[in-house]
Amino acid sequence: MQREGLLHILWMSGARHDEVPSYHVGFVDYQGGDVGMRTIRSNERLRSFLGLEIGVPSQAIESAFEDLKRESVANVVSVVLPDDKLARLGLL
Repeated sequence: MQREGLLHILWMSGARHDEVPSYHVGFVDYQGGDVGMRTIRSNERLRSFLGLEIGVPSQAIESAFEDLKRESVANVVSVVLPDDKLARLGLL
């Protein structure tokens, strides 16, 4: 089954911008289904996760990083993924 939802990304490193950042990434199903959370450390790993593993367009990734820098939270909307991939990525 395909699910459509949003990726909710939280910067979890506290107020220190000089340490390796840690992020919580969750998939929120628009239909109110399960929500899975995954922790990712470093900007490079988050970029790779979003772009290579999920398929988020580069412009949406850059926008998410701008939001994270400004507000410590970002959302990527209209993400469509099959259940098996969500489970494999730790998001279900």
